[in-house]
Amino acid sequence: MLDVPGFALALAALGRPGAVVIYPTETVYGLGGRASDRASALRIAAIKGRPPGGLIVLALEPPLPGGLARRLASAFWPGPLTLVVPAWPGLPDEVLGPDGTVAVRPPLHPVARALVQVVGPITSTSANASGAPPLVNPGLARLPVDAIIDVGLLPFSPPSTVVRADTGEILREGAIPREALARVLGELLP
Repeated sequence: MLDVPGFALALAALGRPGAVVIYPTETVYGLGGRASDRASALRIAAIKGRPPGGLIVLALEPPLPGGLARRLASAFWPGPLTLVVPAWPGLPDEVLGPDGTVAVRPPLHPVARALVQVVGPITSTSANASGAPPLVNPGLARLPVDAIIDVGLLPFSPPSTVVRADTGEILREGAIPREALARVLGELLP
């Protein structure tokens, strides 16, 4: 087990239904719980002050459709590229997008990777209320969570880039620019 402040507490918390923790990612601190836990997804929505759904799922080896998704994953994973793919069984509706898809990526940050390795897939959204700045300093966290994994101040970086794996449409340009995606795909993306 990692010797990081809050890691053991987060693991213990995530063993309970509805648990929500704050943990570091390669971009900002994330807010999440077990991806299969409906109560956790509902609690995250309440904490963020937004409707449920549309959460990112961090998984070490998420199932991917062929072609486009595999090309992008091969080039940018693990890293700040989130792919929107068909949902797999066991994910509650409160995690999925409105069209029944799920946004996935394997985590790059070693603490997030270790958390997913022990717990299994977890949800991820920025650790802030909707409209507030993303959290980079866990000492400033004021959200009602069960545990905070504290690795100190994170250097701010853009959020992950989000791409639909079926069409290549960029839903959110972030840490990976459009041009880098286009180079991998060999064509301009919509």
